[in-house]
Amino acid sequence: MKNLFFVFLIMIFSNFSALYAQTLSQHLWKNRVILILSEDNVSFERQMLAFKANEKGMNERSLVVYHLKFDEYEQVMPKGNVQKSTNLFEKYKQANGHFELILIGLDGGIKLRQREFLSCEKLFATIDSMPMRSSELKNRD
Repeated sequence: MKNLFFVFLIMIFSNFSALYAQTLSQHLWKNRVILILSEDNVSFERQMLAFKANEKGMNERSLVVYHLKFDEYEQVMPKGNVQKSTNLFEKYKQANGHFELILIGLDGGIKLRQREFLSCEKLFATIDSMPMRSSELKNRD
């Protein structure tokens, strides 16, 4: 009976882990992902105001934004549901501090990581200099 209980626990945790990994993998080759790791609402809100003010540019570049806190995450642009998890936060958190922003490209690789406010001008310039973005623009014309 004890062994059965442990097998059951392993199955539950492996399914949860797969679920959280699937959260970001669903965007692979479709969206660029911005992760904002922040427990500080002031910094988070300031960043989101800039993103919302430039929503057209965000959409043109196929960006989705997630807010990661220690024990939960939420897709905030476009709006999604709050999910309980520490896995994403633990996987991506590197800096000590109250704010960290990570840009993940279409290929799933980290393209930019910084600990302060990111202007949309810098974000768009970073994305627009990527080969995949150049290809998107050529194919659009």
